[in-house]
Amino acid sequence: MPKFTPGPWSLASRHFGGVIKGGPIQTWSNGTGQSQIVMCCGADWMPDGELHANAKLIVVAPDLLNDLQEAAATLRRYEALHRAKGTDDSAAKAEVNAVLAARFEATIAKATE
Repeated sequence: MPKFTPGPWSLASRHFGGVIKGGPIQTWSNGTGQSQIVMCCGADWMPDGELHANAKLIVVAPDLLNDLQEAAATLRRYEALHRAKGTDDSAAKAEVNAVLAARFEATIAKATE
């Protein structure tokens, strides 16, 4: 599985639109350097602020992925605990946890595979 650039990521500034920074600084032969991961580019049809909103969403992607992984693992633990109780009520709770964990795991797979 390829690894993404570890966080934290940051938005360079509103002035630059959607430059997402993170990871090691790459230095070029002219002595300049930058830790740019991606640049969000806008289009004429975008409403004001949409480019910046897209960039902010990308910046938090590593945090969202980590949180989703933790949530999925927690749901799987709760699922196992509820199944171990063996009651109808606990089986229903286990199923709710399992369905939600499976949705999270599918999203995680999209980001990591």
